[in-house]
Amino acid sequence: MRSTFDEIEKELNELRALVASITPVNSVLEGHKDSLVRQYVTIRRRFDYAAFTVALYASFEKFIENLVAAYVRLETRRVPYAELPQKLVKKHLFRTAEILSRGRLGEGRYAALSELDVVKNLFDCLSGMTPYTLNDVAIVAHDLNLRPGEIDALFAAVGIEHVCERVRRADALLEWYCASKGLVQAPQDGVPSATIGQRIEDIVERRNQVAHRGGNPVNLLGTDEMSDMIAFIEAFSKSVLAMVVARYLGDHHGTPGRGIPLRLREGPYQNGTIVVVEKPIQRLFVGQPVFVAVDSQSARWGRIQSLKVDDAVVAAVEQGDAATNGIGIGLDFKCPKGGTVVALEADDDVVWSPETVAVAPAA
Repeated sequence: MRSTFDEIEKELNELRALVASITPVNSVLEGHKDSLVRQYVTIRRRFDYAAFTVALYASFEKFIENLVAAYVRLETRRVPYAELPQKLVKKHLFRTAEILSRGRLGEGRYAALSELDVVKNLFDCLSGMTPYTLNDVAIVAHDLNLRPGEIDALFAAVGIEHVCERVRRADALLEWYCASKGLVQAPQDGVPSATIGQRIEDIVERRNQVAHRGGNPVNLLGTDEMSDMIAFIEAFSKSVLAMVVARYLGDHHGTPGRGIPLRLREGPYQNGTIVVVEKPIQRLFVGQPVFVAVDSQSARWGRIQSLKVDDAVVAAVEQGDAATNGIGIGLDFKCPKGGTVVALEADDDVVWSPETVAVAPAA
């Protein structure tokens, strides 16, 4: 799932570079001595906008589809086919049959698929084989553009309900909304549903307008508006990712015996990045992956940045170490009040990217 977000982040950064180049490039062209080059500025503006709009929606749609598929692949490692959500089982069956009946395998988005692969996967699922593989194209199939209702339907089919409503209180979307509106404090009830709906609808409509009108779109966006549109898609994508990661972490690491729950003793302090916990039953170390659930709907995750035992900075806390005043932990994310921090024994590269953490010297 991490790699899925890394991909859209890379593409959004490329779109930012495109937007940042528009004004300086046009300024150079407008001053060119050749009149044909100067006339090109107006044409270039239209096609820059068209390319931007189509590319932004395409990146967003691909991210949502890939995230749904990645989550389901992880679930199939954990849950037998018969225990998957019934909505998912039903969609997989009917959409697979639909794809086979259309006879488009080996073409377009189905270029890498053969009838044999698709039928074999479905047979293994229905026969109760272990391991089994779902047909990703059936899981992410949708007939309409990704407006809020269609986004909700895609995730509901895999057991994650009401995504567009629940992301309203996610960290990334709240930060975007405050920056966009110039607010000092985020609204307690979250980003308005209408704002999220209108933003997504606007992107879809602009993409469709370009697709239908070709090189003559109307109501072009300025560079500031383009940048804000990128920022919204990034915030929405981060927020949806946090919700899906929360479900994954809860299922794969939140159950007894899998993660290392750290009982909060004091804090959080320093804007939520310092907590004091009771002595854990297992080893802790600087650089260790940790996470915390937020309102049972989202998650924050990162790594231990520092450890302190009785005012002494240490690189690790072993199982037998004494800790009279608890263990101070520095985090690279904000721990909410009352949150339960869970540490992992080792990295899970589904969520955590490789990272070098500087070990603080002993005091």
